[in-house]
Amino acid sequence: MLSPILLGQAVVNGISLSAIYILVALGFTLLFGIMRVVNFAHGAFAMLGGYALYYVYGRWGVPYLIAAPLSALGVALAALVLERLVYRWFYQKMFQSMIGLLGLEMAIVFTAVIIWDPHERSVPAALAGIVEVGGIIVPTDKLVIVGVAAVALAAFYLFTKFSKYGLAMRAAAQDVEIAAAQGIDTTRIYQLAFVIAIFMAALAGGFYAQTYALSPLMGERPLMMAFIVVILGGMGSIPGVALGGIILGFAESFLGTFYGGSVAVFASFGAVILLLIFRPWGLLGTPET
Repeated sequence: MLSPILLGQAVVNGISLSAIYILVALGFTLLFGIMRVVNFAHGAFAMLGGYALYYVYGRWGVPYLIAAPLSALGVALAALVLERLVYRWFYQKMFQSMIGLLGLEMAIVFTAVIIWDPHERSVPAALAGIVEVGGIIVPTDKLVIVGVAAVALAAFYLFTKFSKYGLAMRAAAQDVEIAAAQGIDTTRIYQLAFVIAIFMAALAGGFYAQTYALSPLMGERPLMMAFIVVILGGMGSIPGVALGGIILGFAESFLGTFYGGSVAVFASFGAVILLLIFRPWGLLGTPET
């Protein structure tokens, strides 16, 4: 018989994982939806976000609610150098971007190995202690992570829905040539979308490093999870990312709790394979015409 407390614990873990997966996958699908770039270097930026949080919060003692967005913003702004030198050459070149940005991922990761060595570090918890509700134990740092992630996702939704630049981003995602003909500066819009995408990847990477461990090789799993989420939800679909992140987060939490981590990974990839066979455009995506 399943314990209600164990079920509740799995729900809490599922919410935390879903928040991280949605954040990291949202940046991934944003670059694809607007620029048709498959960003295989996404996990490297998540890793850099983890190291930024490690120093800004763990070493320099900046308050967490300031350190988390500040460290992610620092990574995103620094990445503008790579946007100018590397990414700009791959816009609207989906297949070329896969190879080129996979090389960039390897370059960033092994540079990080040289700088920081491959050993794991730990990022301090946002808050010490636990909250117990009906026998369900919730670490307070997970509550903070979910809260910050929720604020970031809400801000992104409001930005894309109601702001001038958000509407321009949506127009560029629909048809970049028509958007440019209407007077939209697509170069600036691409830069803005890039900064937002990397910001979310770095923010999610900080949360992931805090939940698990920090190392130069930690970006592989966030990249893999982002890829699974966008395939589940549909490439380029922002609502699909939310749905895919929730499905993956809760599936991993429940299957990992009751059957072990290997079963959770097997089920995740099994679901992706079935979806690619029967609905390759994802749950909320649209077929390419």
